[in-house]
Amino acid sequence: MKFTIDTETDSYEDAIRTVRAAYGKPQPEPRGRPAVLPEDVVWKPPSRYDHPAWTEEMLRSWVTSLHTVEELDVVWRVCAEPGPPGVLGQVLAEYISPELTGKPALTALGVVSRRMNTAARELRARDTPFVINEVKRTRTVDRSVAAILLDALTEHPLWPRMRHHSNPPAPGS
Repeated sequence: MKFTIDTETDSYEDAIRTVRAAYGKPQPEPRGRPAVLPEDVVWKPPSRYDHPAWTEEMLRSWVTSLHTVEELDVVWRVCAEPGPPGVLGQVLAEYISPELTGKPALTALGVVSRRMNTAARELRARDTPFVINEVKRTRTVDRSVAAILLDALTEHPLWPRMRHHSNPPAPGS
């Protein structure tokens, strides 16, 4: 299939609709979030009826939109141990900022987490595709989500620079 987009007469929205149609992707709803068909849902956060579901396309787009090695390291570290009990925030913080410990490491993790949440909101999701338990201070990822995210990470241009290549986590840490 071939199509033409005239940047002088076609709006950005028209161009995006044309490209999505050419690739057989769902068209965005008027509010901007693509229509999500039930069969496309990979994961929906538990206990949140109003929380948007994540599709494979959204998960891959989210990874692509991450711009720093630290953001990708967070995704990799959480996905390296999918399912309960999850990865403790302190362990995650010290993994992505090994030069920091304690509160400074958690502060650095907070900055990275906010950037990751912003990337998720751009996809019309509220938070990252992790379950964050504030009481236990853990981040847990569903196994099916972890498989997609890990695959998407290997395609990211920053993959070779990620921390796990030179300093993998110790088992059980």
